[in-house]
Amino acid sequence: MASDRLAIDAWATLITPEGATRWPEDYLRIFRKYKSPRIQFEGQTIAEMVADMDASNIDRCILSAFYHKDLAVISNDEVAEFVRQYPDRFVGAGTVNVMRKPMDVAREIERQVNDLGMCAIRLEPYMYGDGTQGLAPTDKHYWPVYVKCVELGVPVCIQVGHTGPTLPSECGRPIYLDEVALAFPELKIVGCHLGQPWHDEMMILAWKHDNIFIETSARLPKHWPPSFVEFVQGRGQDKVIWAIDYPLLPFARTLDELEPLGLPDGIYRKLVRDNAASVFNIDLGSPSA
Repeated sequence: MASDRLAIDAWATLITPEGATRWPEDYLRIFRKYKSPRIQFEGQTIAEMVADMDASNIDRCILSAFYHKDLAVISNDEVAEFVRQYPDRFVGAGTVNVMRKPMDVAREIERQVNDLGMCAIRLEPYMYGDGTQGLAPTDKHYWPVYVKCVELGVPVCIQVGHTGPTLPSECGRPIYLDEVALAFPELKIVGCHLGQPWHDEMMILAWKHDNIFIETSARLPKHWPPSFVEFVQGRGQDKVIWAIDYPLLPFARTLDELEPLGLPDGIYRKLVRDNAASVFNIDLGSPSA
């Protein structure tokens, strides 16, 4: 039933059969460690993904483009086309290579938001280094992204915590977001992947700054640290956004693992729906048919 659909997955990827052939080997290694489902390796059609969403009562997904350096597994323009096909089920999030010339980065973000309808820009700092050292979010290369996101009224989503690929993790320390939030108080900043092993640092920043939020992608609820569960249940109930990094993790399993947390209905709804709708400016109206 449409009225049963509630959750928004704030980080999902539609991996097409063609896109599945573009994964770098290091990512395939991580997927095998996660014991990810077959579709992570082989891809699926957009209709199959929507059917999977329906089966698990997922209302919408924020579909993310994914590039490794300049290699597109799923490009920004592909994401925009998927959203055009199912506008009541998908919202798009784009990405840019911050190492390009600043004005090129700024123009590309403007194109993605104004022409492609992206609701956010997603960045992964470990990708922008030399393979032994990443690029911390305080670096000047990110500033055109921050300025343009403020100007266009969209959040920036930044990977925090350790990296799955064999690339440096130090640039994923949440503490770097402290300076970004101070320099850009109008910018909504979403720390993605919860921030482990520095999750306490991530929670402190979300509590300190009105414009910092935490997103839970790629982390099963049964592995959430007790301090994070307490944060979700209390002072952080307006600051945490549910996401799974589909299809890395399956919809049904991650939702099922929320049940033992015993969240009150109001907090549960904030976690899986309302916080995402607010931060990403998603007009929900009534649940999709």
